[in-house]
Formats: sequence, structure tokens, C-alpha cells
Amino acid sequence: MTNIKKSNSKAVSRGDVARAAGVSATTVTHALNPPANVRMNSETKERVCRIAREMGYRPNFFGRSLVTGKSFAIGFLQPEYEALFLEFYQHMAYGLASSMAKDDYNLLMAFKDERKNYLKLVRQGRVDGMIVLQSKSTADDLKEIAATGIPTIMLNQPYDCIRLENCANIISDHQKLANDIMEEFIKRKRKNILCANDYNFCVPNLCVFDAFQLKSKEFIKDGVKVVHLLPPEENFEKQISNLFESGQRFDGIYIDGEELVEAYVRIAHKYGMECGKDYDLHISSVKPELSPSVFDFPLTMHIQQGEKMGSRAWETMNKIINKEEFNKQIKIPYQLNKR
Repeated sequence: MTNIKKSNSKAVSRGDVARAAGVSATTVTHALNPPANVRMNSETKERVCRIAREMGYRPNFFGRSLVTGKSFAIGFLQPEYEALFLEFYQHMAYGLASSMAKDDYNLLMAFKDERKNYLKLVRQGRVDGMIVLQSKSTADDLKEIAATGIPTIMLNQPYDCIRLENCANIISDHQKLANDIMEEFIKRKRKNILCANDYNFCVPNLCVFDAFQLKSKEFIKDGVKVVHLLPPEENFEKQISNLFESGQRFDGIYIDGEELVEAYVRIAHKYGMECGKDYDLHISSVKPELSPSVFDFPLTMHIQQGEKMGSRAWETMNKIINKEEFNKQIKIPYQLNKR
């Protein structure tokens, strides 16, 4: 095996590696950054990569960008600057960034504003794709971005991408959440169901509400009754107390968000209802670190998988960029934690 000496006097160029390996400069480029549509002998690729490492070669970004026609950056459009503080959004961003790093891509933050500066990223060729993170607003910004033809993904909010060539949608599987919970209630012979969900808060919450509405219709003929409660946090305890005072009792409870759970269990206990005995309790949350063990009563927890949503968004984006087949919509199931 021939030993390749590192050059300490000047930066090693692509041509230097090509001469040392006895191949063309184009072959070096393809070996170090394999295009999706180019095949290369595996031994040649390994040899070129080994020689490049031994020589201390560092690819020139601008040259690489000119050769590949890529910026190796993906725009990440958030609905507002304050979104940076939202834990669920942070988990999605982490899933994106950590997955992209393996493919030598970087995440470029952008924010929705009246000047629409995020469109400059697209028009100036500074990004190879845009991931639009939404939960509370309309999809007008996605329409404008997708109209440019750049690979685009709507993350966390449903969107019909069928007619858009380079567009996909990644969301939590809210319908499966509703199906699983309702079917578990029926299996346990629970027929008086209370669903507490602030469907006015954001679009995903509205999707959860619609999913429960749709699923509950299947069981009306079996005598199942479902009451939907819109719970403003400051009035939740009063709402629950009023329900009990009116004589209503529920044996299947679904609450969106862990903040209200202890209040419900405490009030139910006051009226002689014990969790796990008189009623089953299911909650959904966006906090992956949350465990049923932190509560003093039995419950089933359904956790949205933000990190997985982010990683699947990059997996799909990478396929679109490289002109591979991809799914127009991907639904990520909630993670089940049961005590």
C-alpha cells in the first residue's frame, strides 16, 4: 500500500487527490459526494475517500456548490419568533437538524413576517428546500413557497399536497389516537365519555376534536355518549364541578394536556369517583420526557413524537431533492405509555 503524505505547505485540492488516486477530478467529486443518479465502483470510491483522508483534503464549499448546484441548506419557516420557546417545536427542530447533519446539510431558520423575507431565501437560491412549521395560521405561506417549485414540506398541520409536485405533509396521526382511545373505552365497557380538548387553540387540536367526533359516531347505536368540553385552564375546575353537580358521571376520560389531569382526578375523588376503578383516564401530551410514573393514579399516556416528525420530514425532503419516490403524507403515531 502506498503511503500518501499530507501537504503542510498548502491546502490539498481536488486535483491533487485525483492525481494521487489516478482518477479524474469528477470521479473524486462523485466519490466524496455521491449524486443520486451516478453509479460508482465501490472499490474506487473507497480508495478515493481513503486517499483524500490521508492527504487531509477538505472540500471547498463554493466549488462543491457550483458542481452540485446545491446550497446544502434547508429553510425552516416558523410562524413567529416566539415559536423558538415552544418545547414541541424544539423537538421537531432537533429531529430535523440531527438527521440532516448525517447528509452534510444545515438548517436555516426563517420566520413568517409581513415582508415575507423567507421568500428571498428561495428566490436567491440560498436553500434547497423549505420546511414550513405551522399550527395556528393559514397555509398561504406554504402555497407561495410551493408555487416556486422548490421542494416543500408542511410540518405539523394537515395540507393537501396531491396537486403539488414537490410537496409533502408530515403530521401526528390524530385519527389513530382517537380510534385507539375510543376502542379501548368500548373494550372496557365505558359508555359515558368526556373529551376535554381546546380545539380553538391550534389546528392540530381541532384535528383531534374532529377525529373523536368522527369515531364516536360509530358507537352511538351502542348507547355510547360523548361529551366534548372546551377547557379554558382558568375555568376548568369550575366546569368539571358543574358537570358533577348536575349529576353527570363519566367512566371514560380523555384530556389533551397534562396540566389539567390532577385537577380532574381531585374533583372526581370529591364526588366519589376513583381513577382506575370508576373511570379510565387517557391523556395526550407533547412532552416526550413525561412518564405515567409521575402521577399517583393509573392512566394511559399518548405522546406526540416531535423528534420523529422532524427526522421523517428530512428523510422525505432528501428524497424530493434527489428526485426519488416519496409519500405525499406521512402520519406519525403517538407513543403509548401506560401505567
